[in-house]
Amino acid sequence: MWYFFSPNIIYGEDALDFLENISGKKCFIVSDKNLEELGYIKILTDKLDKFGRQYEIFNDVKPDPREEDILAAREKCISYAPDIIIALGGGSVIDTAKSVWALYEYPQFVVDDLHPFNPDLYNLGSKAKMVAIPTTSGTGAETTWAVVISRFEDNVWKKLEQAHRGFTPNYAIVDPIFPSGMPSKLTAGTGFDALAHSLEGLTAVWRNEFSNALSLKAIELVFKYLPIAYKDGNNMEARDYVHQAATIAGLAFGNSQAHLGHAMGHSWGAIFHTHHGVAVGIFLVYITQFCLNNTDESDQTAAILGKLSKQLGWSKWEDDDKKAAYIAIDKIKELQKQVNLPSRLKDLEISREDFDKNLDMLVSLCFQSSCSVMSPRGSNASEFKKLFTYAYEGKDIDF
Repeated sequence: MWYFFSPNIIYGEDALDFLENISGKKCFIVSDKNLEELGYIKILTDKLDKFGRQYEIFNDVKPDPREEDILAAREKCISYAPDIIIALGGGSVIDTAKSVWALYEYPQFVVDDLHPFNPDLYNLGSKAKMVAIPTTSGTGAETTWAVVISRFEDNVWKKLEQAHRGFTPNYAIVDPIFPSGMPSKLTAGTGFDALAHSLEGLTAVWRNEFSNALSLKAIELVFKYLPIAYKDGNNMEARDYVHQAATIAGLAFGNSQAHLGHAMGHSWGAIFHTHHGVAVGIFLVYITQFCLNNTDESDQTAAILGKLSKQLGWSKWEDDDKKAAYIAIDKIKELQKQVNLPSRLKDLEISREDFDKNLDMLVSLCFQSSCSVMSPRGSNASEFKKLFTYAYEGKDIDF
C-alpha cells in the first residue's frame, strides 16, 4: 500500500476567481511585507472584497520562517478565528501558513508536535480550510505535506523538516499573475528548485509510478519554458507553464521525496543563507554524478536518468543508459548557463576560509536532514565533505 496526497488544484490565468466557490466568510491571510509593497496582497483582497469575504492579514513572514514568528502568527489566527486560511507567497509563506493551520486547529500543540506520527493531524480542516496561492514558481509547497521551520540551536539556525500528510492544503490556486512580476534572478533560482524536486524525486528511494510520471512532465516543462520566462518575464505562456511545472514537481517530490541535494541545500542555507533554489540548483549536478557513480549494481539511477534522456530526445534509444544519463547532466549544465545560475559554490562569493571553517557543521546538518536517507546512494561524512568541496571548486564528481 502507498499513498498519493494532493490538494484540489486550480491553475491558469484567472484561477484566483475560484475563491468565490470556497465556502467560508472569514479569511486569515498569511503573506509578507514585500508582497504587500508589490501590490499582490491587494490583488487578493480586491477579489475577497468582490466576493463579500472578511479578512485579516498577517504580513510579517520572513525568509526561512522562524519558530517564534510562526507562534506569533498562530496567536493572531486564534484570536481572529477564521474559517479559511490563505497563504499568499513563496515557500516560506506557505510553510508558515501550514504550520499556523495545524497550530490553530490544535492550539495545545507546539512545533515539535508537527511530526509524521501524530494521528490528530490527519483531521486538519475542522475549523478552517487551507488555501495556498504560490507567488513563485519553484517550491511546490502548495502541494506538499512538509514544512521547513528555522530554530536557533547550537549557535546556528537549524532547519527543522516537520512533515505530516495532513498538512496538504485543501486548495492550491496556481495563477500566473503572481510570478509574472518575479525578476530574472529569482525566476532562475525558483525554476531550478522545481527542477531539483523533479530530478531528485525521480531517483529517490520512495519513487513510484505516480511521482515518476509527474517528474517527467515537470522536467520537460522546465527545460522548455524556464529560459523563455527568464529572458522575457512578461511572456505569460512561459510564466504559466513554469508555474504549472513547479506545482507538478511539488506533487512529484511530495509523494516520493527529495534527497541529497536538498539535505545539502538546507545545510548550506542554514549557514550561508543562500537562496534555496540557487543552492539546490548548484548541488544538482554534483549529487546526480555522485549517484551515477554508485558501485551497487542494483541501483537504478543510470537506467532512470538514461530513460529520461531518451524520452526527452536528448539521446538515442539505442544509447547505453549511463551514456544517456550523462547527457542529461550536460543538459542541466547548459540550462544553468542559459539562466545564469552559478555552477559552483565559490561563485556565491563565499571565501575559502569561511567555507573551510564551516565544513564540519555543514556535514553535521546534512545528517540531521531526513532527505539524506532518501538518496539511492548513501553518503558518509567523508563523502559529504568531498561533495561540498567539489561543489565549491566546480569539479566533476569522480568518486
